[in-house]
Amino acid sequence: MKTKILLFLLITIGAISLSFSQNVDGYKYHETSNGVSLYYKQHDYGVTFRAVNKRNKYVYVKIFNVVSKWTDGRTRQKDVNIGFVGAGKASNGGGLNLDNYAKIKSWRFDSWKWSEKAFGY
Repeated sequence: MKTKILLFLLITIGAISLSFSQNVDGYKYHETSNGVSLYYKQHDYGVTFRAVNKRNKYVYVKIFNVVSKWTDGRTRQKDVNIGFVGAGKASNGGGLNLDNYAKIKSWRFDSWKWSEKAFGY
């Protein structure tokens, strides 16, 4: 009985720590800038960006001019704001297609930037 409880606690703690970790499984590396790395993962309905902050201070991350082409013939253009990323943590941003079931055909972005101050909107 004690073994089962101990095993349960270890699995629970492991799952919680994994969910708050800097895990980038399935993401492709883009670039690192002074301790902040950008990754992305493309799926059928968009792209998810993941910022990993290995600095000692929190940062804000933004991806500029994300242009995507879709199977419904539309082209979408927007900035993707990941926003706050804690020190030693990771955060996601994305949401390129929220209005229908079209699939992404291609995408690109112009640049990305991180800052210790929030970006003006």
